[in-house]
Amino acid sequence: MSRSPDQDLIEGLLDRDEEALRRTIGRYGGRVYAMAKRVLVDPALAEEVSQDVFLALWRRPGAFDPARGSLEGFLAGVARNKAIDLVRHEQVRRRSRVELIAETESTLRVVQDDAERTIESRDVVASLKQLSREQRDAIVLAYFGGRTYREVAEELGIPEGTAKTRLRDGLAKLRKLMADAEGPT
Repeated sequence: MSRSPDQDLIEGLLDRDEEALRRTIGRYGGRVYAMAKRVLVDPALAEEVSQDVFLALWRRPGAFDPARGSLEGFLAGVARNKAIDLVRHEQVRRRSRVELIAETESTLRVVQDDAERTIESRDVVASLKQLSREQRDAIVLAYFGGRTYREVAEELGIPEGTAKTRLRDGLAKLRKLMADAEGPT
């Protein structure tokens, strides 16, 4: 039975012989680099993947099974898989960054909207406090309580016309107070 040309390399790697690793890199380094570069395009990343392939071989030389194929095919497959993993990792990292930025912008809009509503609510409360008690009660019942002017009149025990007047005058004053709170535009 004839020995494969890689048998000496494999035995040397299993014996932790650094010279066997050097010879393996010398024999298959170009093929591993070419495979990595074909997937990655970037020469620096292809070099990094090539180093990872030979480091993995050094750490676990028993991972190669000569019954399943040649050492060259094994190393090319490992290079291809590592390169694809790197591409996927970069895509996830890039996508995550884009999604994170979009999510942050969305969150900032919500926070800003909430802040504006809070400021507006404070302005409304401050302005309501400046109305007469009669106007404030009518507006609170109508706008915050969802009552009609007839229901406001009935609940406050006043004529409908008086309820309408309090609502109209109160809203006019509230509008002016809110405009003053916003300042010049």
